[in-house]
Amino acid sequence: MLTVEHFQLPFRDVQLRGTTTHSPSHSAPRTVALHGGGASSRLGYQPLLDFLADRGHSSVAFDFAGQGESAGDLAASGLRDRAQQALAVVDFLKMPQAVSLIASSMGGHIACSLIEALAPPALVLYCPAAYEAAALEVPFGPAFQQVIRATSDFAASPAFDALERFEGRLLLVLGAEDAVIPRQVEDQYIRRARKARSVEVLRLDGAGHHLHAWLRERPQEAARVAQRVLATLGGAG
Repeated sequence: MLTVEHFQLPFRDVQLRGTTTHSPSHSAPRTVALHGGGASSRLGYQPLLDFLADRGHSSVAFDFAGQGESAGDLAASGLRDRAQQALAVVDFLKMPQAVSLIASSMGGHIACSLIEALAPPALVLYCPAAYEAAALEVPFGPAFQQVIRATSDFAASPAFDALERFEGRLLLVLGAEDAVIPRQVEDQYIRRARKARSVEVLRLDGAGHHLHAWLRERPQEAARVAQRVLATLGGAG
């Protein structure tokens, strides 16, 4: 039977909260899930993480500062800070490298920024976003929104520079009706993983940007996607 354990750790002046979803054998977790921005939290991943644990794959998810159950003010955080939060969780839990990553939306950019530090054997990215370098230097809030609204060419995003050095397995789960992520961003994620061992794209017809909520209402589609996630993380075909 799978078990879910809660943890919290100090990060600067806030407490980050998360969960470890263990397989029945209580194997060491080797995957971290990173949620997106807005109103998202680690809870959106739980059905997927339960599925993975039932099949022997333990994982970790946590709430970024200022979202979900983690304390903090979003305006005091930013993209670089979120990458540091993820590294703090990996260190706190003493996770062995290499650590695979599951990420959604904004989390996709953060996952790419962690490629060098964590050497992930697998990346699973749901509707991943990408930001220009200037967005890394400003805190969330009006200044951040101004930068991303002004971005017209995403090809120079540091996320794609990092992705070009990725040598593991990549799974992209995209919504065919996503009105948030520009198609050019999706295309860059597909094209720039030139050294990846494998690249698989699942484009879900009728789905928008909020893929986890969409999948919860469609158990058959959710099972199909979860099987591909498991195969990507485990190295199966």
